[in-house]
Amino acid sequence: MLSFKQSSKNLFALSAVSLILTACGGGSNQDARQAAVSPAPPMQAAPASDDVMSFVNKRQNYIISRLGSTYVVVDMSGGAAPASVPANIKVLQFADFRVNLTIGDKAKLLSTTALNNLIDLYVAFFNRVPDADGLSYWIDQVTAGMTEAQIAESFYLVALQSPALTGYTSSMSNDDFIRIIYKNVLGRTGSTAPNAAEIDYWSSQLRNGVPKGSMVRAILVSAREYANDATWGWVTSLLNNKLDVANYFAVQQGLSYLTLNDNISKTVALASAVTSTSTSQALDLIGVSGNTLNQNTSGSNGNNSNYGTPASLANICTPNGEKDWVRAHLDDIYLWYRDIINVPKESYFNPQDYFQALIVKSKDRFSFTDTQGSIDDYFQTGADVSFGFSLTRDSGGIRVRYVQPGSPADQAQIKRGATLVSVDNSTIGTYLNDTQYNAVYPSKAETHSFQIRDSGSFSNRAVTMTATTVTTAPVLQNQVLNVNGKKIGYMVFTDHIRTAEAPLVKTITEFKQAGVSELVLDLRYNGGGYLYIANELSAMIAGSKVTDKIFEKLQFNDKHTDLTADNISYFYDTDSNNRPLPQLNLSRVFVLTGSNTCSASESIINGLKPFMQVILIGDTTCGKPYGFIQTNNCKTAYFAIQFAGVNALNQGDFTNGFTPTCQVSDSLNYQLGDQSEPRLSAALKYVSTGSCPAAGFNPAPPPAAFDPVKDREPRPWRNNKLLKVNAEFR
Repeated sequence: MLSFKQSSKNLFALSAVSLILTACGGGSNQDARQAAVSPAPPMQAAPASDDVMSFVNKRQNYIISRLGSTYVVVDMSGGAAPASVPANIKVLQFADFRVNLTIGDKAKLLSTTALNNLIDLYVAFFNRVPDADGLSYWIDQVTAGMTEAQIAESFYLVALQSPALTGYTSSMSNDDFIRIIYKNVLGRTGSTAPNAAEIDYWSSQLRNGVPKGSMVRAILVSAREYANDATWGWVTSLLNNKLDVANYFAVQQGLSYLTLNDNISKTVALASAVTSTSTSQALDLIGVSGNTLNQNTSGSNGNNSNYGTPASLANICTPNGEKDWVRAHLDDIYLWYRDIINVPKESYFNPQDYFQALIVKSKDRFSFTDTQGSIDDYFQTGADVSFGFSLTRDSGGIRVRYVQPGSPADQAQIKRGATLVSVDNSTIGTYLNDTQYNAVYPSKAETHSFQIRDSGSFSNRAVTMTATTVTTAPVLQNQVLNVNGKKIGYMVFTDHIRTAEAPLVKTITEFKQAGVSELVLDLRYNGGGYLYIANELSAMIAGSKVTDKIFEKLQFNDKHTDLTADNISYFYDTDSNNRPLPQLNLSRVFVLTGSNTCSASESIINGLKPFMQVILIGDTTCGKPYGFIQTNNCKTAYFAIQFAGVNALNQGDFTNGFTPTCQVSDSLNYQLGDQSEPRLSAALKYVSTGSCPAAGFNPAPPPAAFDPVKDREPRPWRNNKLLKVNAEFR
């Protein structure tokens, strides 16, 4: 649509009558005349009594959940058992509201623009938000072929029947008609009332034969052209806020009051409570919060959905209820929700399998589910039932990468590089079969026998261990190395969990007190975790040079542009208890990397790169610039990719991982912290010479094609980037 802004004296004037008619959806003078001679339809259409199911309490006391084409109503006071709604029921009646069960599906028959235009007419002619029953009637008229111009003219005829409510009369002058539009539609009264030039412009269009209904539509369209105008932008905001409240009331909640008088007077009060800066007072007047029945199908943001809202489907812990929640959750938050290929939920035994079937495998190898308890225990306390060793496939066998201090493996004196020869008298080959896997990674306290070959030994030894709750030491090792007169800090950091904060601060403090001039940060086995931990560690390494600088910006899907705008993380200068963080103020950092260096660990690399030299030594990282917000439903924790992260230079597309400056193989024949260990040795050489060592590089072999288990990760949730709700940005 073409439009122009003449000046504040001629606000909202369009250039020609033909443009006004085009803005009304292709109508014409003939359309308007045809509508004018038709009886004016009612403003609301009450439901038939046999379509109604009644409840004794107010609407807010219930949760209404949609399960496919049926509904379940749960009394939150516990006064009655959950009620299944028969298929013939179209309306639920409560002590204060009727809920129209058809409005959500009907609204989806219209485009967002068409639905918004229809809602706008209620505001323009009656200065009220629509009730669901009345809006449902008018949607039916649109789908039956009635044009916007015809509907606008019909609204005008209805407005004439209620002059006390609307201000419109059949005898009013053209100038008075324009003043009422400016008042009802644009909120322009008092000092912002239209001037003589504005009124004369529009009055002249009426004198030239433009129908009054079409005039209102034209002014609405023109008003929205001023969204970012310094003087009149508030008018667009007011219209959009009224639109959002109307959408929430009539479409998302499907509400109508119980009497015609209330439906008029109370919806007028709702519209009057909206301002250009806030909808909160109007929402308070509605008094029905959360638990929306229908996903946002219009409103100023224009989002659409066919799967309901996660909030309305949450905690219905039946197989179908959980699957419906999964589909709604992914449609709402998943980064690639547009690429989901729908599959029949009936084909999957449980919601977890259905979740995996919906994930976009071509882009996403990370999303997962697990029991809520195991996730919460690990990320909050580091607690996990295990033997305390981390394993990998190496040199044709299953070998130990590292051991948690105090764990059953540590007490059995198992060290890095040891090979698991057998478990429970079953010889282990190049991979673990299912029985061996379950024995090596038990989910509860149980005892198993092993044959272990220690690194450098030619004989086996028998070990019997009982799995127990092992608390992870996220800073596995730290020491200050003296190399050619330089003090070099070395730290093995394995997990971005809540309990990592204190040992990280302690380690950096010790390094600062020791006067280290270089840092080797060993992240080769760090799969990620909380992003705020990565931020804190990065800030401690870089120091004052990153004060007030951006660490990472998170980008959510287009349904959540508000989250994208809000989630800009600056480098922290205090810990989560608001205590100052120690600062090393280094100009460069050496990071030891591998294929398990993932997610939040990669955020450290990416976040520091704009501000200091980051030298990578080892193997290519895993390539995960994405992250999750843990979402729980029915005791299952769901982790669907919700956002991508970029650094201060908007760099973040590292899906192929970060390539190391020096490619150096991992060797389990050396203990971590041993200066002869190849990756640490290469870093120390680079410190001294400024170049990589000449040693060759042998990447780990890929899993065998026939391998039924491959390198299955027993704790997939370690390889991630998590936002900790209410604690991430401060």
